[in-house]
Amino acid sequence: MEKEGGWDVSFKRVIVKMADGSIFEGDVNIRGFKRLSDYLRVTEDRFVVIRSDEGKQPRAVMVNKNFILWAEEGD
Repeated sequence: MEKEGGWDVSFKRVIVKMADGSIFEGDVNIRGFKRLSDYLRVTEDRFVVIRSDEGKQPRAVMVNKNFILWAEEGD
């Protein structure tokens, strides 16, 4: 695991489908967890930040965990 600005970082590529049908692809910092499912289940954070580098400018999207239908690790 790496450190970035004093924070533990361990990014996983993810695909997330939301209750409204939106699909987001990007990288999620799962911190010290080995699996995305552990991070989503155990952390008390209500929101997940998804970093996306698709398009011309990088962006970050915050999604509410309560509205995630499914999430999987991408390639």
